[in-house]
Amino acid sequence: MTEKIYEKQSYIKEYRTVVTDCIKEDDKVYIKLKETIFFPEEGGQYSDSGQIMSKDKTVQVLKGELLGSAKEGQTDIRYLVDSDIEAGTEVLCILNWDERFDRMQNHSGEHILSGLIHNDHGFNNVGFHLSDDEPVTLAVDGLLNEEQIKELEKKANAVIYRDLPIKDSYPSKSELVNITYRSKIDIAGQVRLITIGDEDETIDICACCAPHVKRTGAIGLIKIISFMKFKGGTQLSILCGRRALEYVTKNIDNLNKIAKGFSTHPDNAVAIVSNLKEENMALNARVSELTESMIIDGIKKNEYGSLVFSDMDLSASNMKNIYNALTQLREGYVAVFAGNDKKGYRFYAGGKDLDAVKLSEMMRQSLAAKGGGSSEMIQGRIDCEREKIVNFWETIY
Repeated sequence: MTEKIYEKQSYIKEYRTVVTDCIKEDDKVYIKLKETIFFPEEGGQYSDSGQIMSKDKTVQVLKGELLGSAKEGQTDIRYLVDSDIEAGTEVLCILNWDERFDRMQNHSGEHILSGLIHNDHGFNNVGFHLSDDEPVTLAVDGLLNEEQIKELEKKANAVIYRDLPIKDSYPSKSELVNITYRSKIDIAGQVRLITIGDEDETIDICACCAPHVKRTGAIGLIKIISFMKFKGGTQLSILCGRRALEYVTKNIDNLNKIAKGFSTHPDNAVAIVSNLKEENMALNARVSELTESMIIDGIKKNEYGSLVFSDMDLSASNMKNIYNALTQLREGYVAVFAGNDKKGYRFYAGGKDLDAVKLSEMMRQSLAAKGGGSSEMIQGRIDCEREKIVNFWETIY
């Protein structure tokens, strides 16, 4: 079995060892190592990457795979590499440290937050994923509101400021019985516990296989980006360390640009944008009313046939009023469409003394229309070109 150096010494960046096996499967090459500093893909976290150097060549570690099941007993690891290395070769393993440290910051930060949620609210972490491209997601089996989440973020960063120790331990089966910890899963092999805190206060104890920072201060910052209801509980998206700093910096830069554009202080930017939004909504409503009035006037003057198209974002009320005008003054099926070929069209359709449900079925078959309604009127959405709609209408009119 490969000795997992990364479990007890997560800050080792280089390590000399021996290749114990080289396996070729189809067009892929895998190797095993006597000892390893490369964490494999496991427990919601991606595999480490890096290089393995011998006297003759350097190969890239693309991915680590866990072999076996922790629930059933011991596990082993193999690594997908870009070239073969003969078994028995002495090698130098070089870890992609920046990638590893970034993940350790985020994983340790997640433990702090999950521990606080469990301690303060009694909720359990039921889902975790650490992506390199997206925020870390963690799901808990209870509902948290905005005020509670802000308080948890404040407490989590206070834990960072205190620079508390983060330690791993390997208790025996008999010792585990008397220890309260998260992620308690019955496994045949050795349980590894990650403890955050000191003798005066323990923030979290959790069973975990991944590398962590040595002290909470190394995390730097925890930022909760968003939260939402998820499967009866709450899912949080977070960033820690370097990624949190980059996120905050980017948003401050954007805020300063917006404020500069309005020649105001950043503190006033939100209020200005909010006022502009309200003014824009009022203006759009007024334009929609005028558009409705012009279209209805055009219908009365016979400027429109059975179809009306408008590229304005008309309200439901505007569209219904236009539709009613069409049914009063036109025979057969009529419709009003708001939108364009690129974004698609919303519609109200039907006809005086005609079955609109029948029209709905024809539009669904010919235009892939979505929506519903009654025999008197249907409404919905179509994602196709105006020309196709007009051509369809000519076949039924």
